[in-house]
Amino acid sequence: MPEVTSTKLWDTRSFLSPPSPSTSSSPPPPNALIILNTPFPPQPVFRRLWASASVRFCADGGANRLYDRFVRGKGRLDDGDGASDDASDGDEATWLPDLVLGDLDSLRPEVKEYYVGKGVPVEHDPDEFSTDLGKNVARLSQLERRGAAAPPPQQHQLVLVGGLSGRLDQTVHTLHALTLLVEKEGRERVWAVGRESAAVVLAKGKHELRIDLSTFGKTCGILPLGSAAARVTTTGLEWDLGPTAYMYPTSLSEAISTSNHLVQEQVTLETDETVVWTMEVRGGAE
Repeated sequence: MPEVTSTKLWDTRSFLSPPSPSTSSSPPPPNALIILNTPFPPQPVFRRLWASASVRFCADGGANRLYDRFVRGKGRLDDGDGASDDASDGDEATWLPDLVLGDLDSLRPEVKEYYVGKGVPVEHDPDEFSTDLGKNVARLSQLERRGAAAPPPQQHQLVLVGGLSGRLDQTVHTLHALTLLVEKEGRERVWAVGRESAAVVLAKGKHELRIDLSTFGKTCGILPLGSAAARVTTTGLEWDLGPTAYMYPTSLSEAISTSNHLVQEQVTLETDETVVWTMEVRGGAE
């Protein structure tokens, strides 16, 4: 009997809107944010990410970014990210994280004082063998285990805020971290959403992506970063990949699908190796 391979669904609306109540035996996972110390997504996108999450952590200097946008910078435009919404952005209590955690070498003193004064736990972890991101993911895993009525615990859908702008080595590190979280730590759903780009790691198998084109632009790419070459077949792109189509196999040393275009909200992708799917964030590069 032939092997039946299921298709994994990736819907960007799942982390842009709070999970809807489900009557099925498998309710949608809750969302968790880990805010990194890199440029934020555009203001409207960040508001939606924040409102959709039930857990919000700042990794060390990520707290500086949150403070600069919603405390020091309230009531004004923020670096071209979009007009502020004074009704919500001006309410500082709305933008308090659940935790600030890291080695705290980047956290500014006035930011630490502010969040401590608001009752936000600010915790110093001096472990030199783990990154600030790793420390926050470990804390999220602890929270999931404590909240589980029985094993295995329900995982959150994890969204890393930032990490895809600035220095190339830092961006590559973010993609490395995404890959490790999926392949080594067993996290099923991990996204990164930065100022200009968003990314998700797609493991070997079949995938269906549903892209909110009001939030994400048409430009996209498929990056075979974890292998010498990947045999990828797609539908829904202007230049689909496949055995008789385009860039097959795809590799950094041969051919790679960058600056591809979405022609519809639904994309299917099948791959024999882990790849990174990336797409533009609307308003981020303006």
